[in-house]
Amino acid sequence: MRFAHKRRERARRGAGDGALARLAATVPQALTGSAEEMERRLKAAFGNGDFHGRIEAERRKNAMYWLILAGLLLLLLAVLAAQLAKGGEAIVSLERPPYPAAPLRVEAEAEAVYGEAKVRRRVELTVRPRERDEAEKRARIEETARRLPQLVLGENESLSAIESDLNPVAYDAETGVSISWASENPALIGDNGVLNRLALREGDSFTLKARLSLEDISEETEITGVLYAGPASKESLAAGVTDALAETVAALNASAEGDAMRLPDADAYGVRYRWDDGAANAHIPEMLALAMFGLFLYRGRYSRIDRQIKAVRRDMIRDFPEFIDKFLLMLNAGLVVSEAVSRIASDYELRRGGGPPRPLYEELAALRQRVENTNASLSVELNRMAARSGLRELLRFAAVVSDNIDKGSALAEKLKTEGELVWKLRKKDMEEAGRLAETKMILPMTLTLLALILITMAPAVLEM
Repeated sequence: MRFAHKRRERARRGAGDGALARLAATVPQALTGSAEEMERRLKAAFGNGDFHGRIEAERRKNAMYWLILAGLLLLLLAVLAAQLAKGGEAIVSLERPPYPAAPLRVEAEAEAVYGEAKVRRRVELTVRPRERDEAEKRARIEETARRLPQLVLGENESLSAIESDLNPVAYDAETGVSISWASENPALIGDNGVLNRLALREGDSFTLKARLSLEDISEETEITGVLYAGPASKESLAAGVTDALAETVAALNASAEGDAMRLPDADAYGVRYRWDDGAANAHIPEMLALAMFGLFLYRGRYSRIDRQIKAVRRDMIRDFPEFIDKFLLMLNAGLVVSEAVSRIASDYELRRGGGPPRPLYEELAALRQRVENTNASLSVELNRMAARSGLRELLRFAAVVSDNIDKGSALAEKLKTEGELVWKLRKKDMEEAGRLAETKMILPMTLTLLALILITMAPAVLEM
């Protein structure tokens, strides 16, 4: 029964791996990495061998990352589509802060529609607190009335020669007075100061009535002028809608009535409004993050194999000085080159089960087997192994052995010099690794110092 259960468990795992392999096969090789390129890199580093399993495992890992990225992207697109269809959560009212608190600033998406013209802007709403002396209020209103002709001119030089839209401000920032406008000649100029260029003729006059309000006190005044404008355009209509939106927002920011700021559905000009929190536009960082993740996956599709090759080369160069010492010891003991290599490889094979594999000695063991089984040339095999490794030290060693394989003591002398050199290089590498470790400790030490400073200063800051 126990063996049957294990067989069923292996069958389930095999089916799962098969399904995963089929799913991974749907991802193009351009994204998961080319099997031929992976095989070329592995063979260049490790020689001829069967790397099919390792390559498939790497491609499955890369494919799973791409599938996860695609799933996240589809999920984000679905959420974005739903939010676009919904248009963001509508804002109906905003609670005012209690007096005398500072005004509350809230960002919102405002959509203004007038006929075929549609404007959508990100606006900031200022929700002011309630509540001033009546004489002060009237003085401020009179000051605004005196400055009113200059406030509404916009780009025009005077009210007697109006050539562009007026700027009927809804709020005087210097006095805090709210202004509402009503045109007595709506066919010529709207309440929002936009000229009707289709109906205007040179010399037409206009009258705009202004109602100045400051909390519970208000007064009315009017301004007159002479108009002239060219024909209407779609751009001027859109500009008028934009001005109406700005005016509405300014009026909302200036008001302080009621317990909540109620956002209008339309204004007196016929412009319709819809207010939302702009959540539909809030996923740009996520999209950028997914794009960066995809670029990272694409650029790193061979990175794990390259890291494995670098780790193997690093282990080989670390073991090389020790190998040189062993080789010299056996040469000085009277062994020839082939016997010395065979003895070192045999000794490693006897102790191989006691720890992790060591790439340099694994290569030597494979080299010994090839030389013994095929009667190949030792120097040729050494040169091939050195070329695959890409290590300068191994290339120099193979060249020295090939040039002096039959010279006995001359080979030992040259290898002794080579051994001293590689030990110096290893010492230099260790010193550089130590300095690099010190550099890496700078960031955590800096963060620790900042944390200590914050902890030390926190009581004093809280007491201020």
